[in-house]
Amino acid sequence: MSHNAASQPVIDIAQKEKLLTETLNTLIDGIHIIDQKGITVFYSAGLEKIEHNLAEDVIGKHISETYRLDEESSILLQVLKTGKPVKNHRTTYFARKGNEISIITNTFPLFNGQQIIGAVSINSNITSNKQLVDTVIDLQRQLYSNLTKNGTRYTFADIIGNSAAIKNAIQLAKRIATTVSPVLIYGETGTGKELFAQSIHNHSNRANGPFVAVNCAAIPATLLESVLFGTVKGAFTGAEDKTGLFEEADQGTLFLDEISSMDISLQSKLLRVLESKTIRRLGGKKDLIINPRIISAINLDPQETIKKNLLRNDLYFRLAVVTLNIVPLRERIADVIPLTNYFIQATRRIMNKKVENAAGKVISLFQKHNWPGNVRELQHAVEHAMNYVEDDALTIELKDLPLHLLQRYRTDHYLGELAPDITEAADTKNGQTSLKSRLQQLEIKIVEAALDQHRWNITRTAQALGMSRQNLQQRIKRLKIKLN
Repeated sequence: MSHNAASQPVIDIAQKEKLLTETLNTLIDGIHIIDQKGITVFYSAGLEKIEHNLAEDVIGKHISETYRLDEESSILLQVLKTGKPVKNHRTTYFARKGNEISIITNTFPLFNGQQIIGAVSINSNITSNKQLVDTVIDLQRQLYSNLTKNGTRYTFADIIGNSAAIKNAIQLAKRIATTVSPVLIYGETGTGKELFAQSIHNHSNRANGPFVAVNCAAIPATLLESVLFGTVKGAFTGAEDKTGLFEEADQGTLFLDEISSMDISLQSKLLRVLESKTIRRLGGKKDLIINPRIISAINLDPQETIKKNLLRNDLYFRLAVVTLNIVPLRERIADVIPLTNYFIQATRRIMNKKVENAAGKVISLFQKHNWPGNVRELQHAVEHAMNYVEDDALTIELKDLPLHLLQRYRTDHYLGELAPDITEAADTKNGQTSLKSRLQQLEIKIVEAALDQHRWNITRTAQALGMSRQNLQQRIKRLKIKLN
């Protein structure tokens, strides 16, 4: 009895430790714990995946044995020494196997009373995000450099429309272009905000300078700061001297798209830059004078974003010295016909089609639709139709339009005599889609049956089906057949 009573707490402790370990190992974030001597005592499964290490190769070793780090460069050792947590620290480092890793880490000291007994770091992997962002930024630079000498492709001549709303917007934008005031462009998604931003740049006295654009919603908050302001060698482990977009846009225009997606803490740093007209690279010790014109864009009501704490009130007033409102397509239906014709002409050359215009019934439907995706949605609808239209056709017909658009209006009595034609076109389109789907299912069954017959041997199956091995592999991938 006494033996069982004495052993029971030991069993409970072991069970709790196992439960805690299993719980920590389910986390995507990597958990690293060291004791007061800097020896690793816990290394989670999540960290194994991030660093491509095995826990057994790390646990029991001093952190300097596993990483190319010392007491100055290791955040864990720093926290162990100072007893102070370090939060949201971005680090790029090399594991012992030589692989470069970028993480956001939150590191905390572990206490037993007043005594520090270790430290724990919680690490979120941003390696792939960093590589992706670097690649996208580099590709964007190459793309813009191949367009024109200043990185743009649009001028006011490229803005299509006959409506009073679009003409007024162009007239105001031309007046804005002659000043140096910051501009905030407000418009729904797909209205052409960057087209206006580039046109303003090309109509200004900065037209010979660079136009640099960044979508604030497309870059993780943890990386956007370094993208905007640049870095200096040693800012964090692995950091190199790199110019930011503010420097690249000096004497030109910096276009900040979807500004309300920027992290609030970064917005305060942006505000200081706009007020001082200087930037400091991450890890840098000196301020650099910069002079880009700032054009920003937002697709939500600015006042609503301020109320929802998505945009700082003081930053809004700094950015919106001049405001340009681009009205949605549903409020300028007069522009539907010229835009449709423009997209047809632009697409026919690429697709080598003979189409000259859209049928009257198509235009009627286009003028009825409220275009929630604005000009971009209209462009996609025309491009879809150009893919479906016959090679020798001269006109886009209802049957060529996207099915979702036809389905939306097939029972709309407001369209009067047009409704039966839309219903017929939708049924035709739906039948074509259903037939394509049934043929694909039949193709999957034939390929899977052949694979089963030849025990999933690709070479023998390809021979039996009378096709090349490469052709079969491509077909398997297209049909999303999972190989056994």
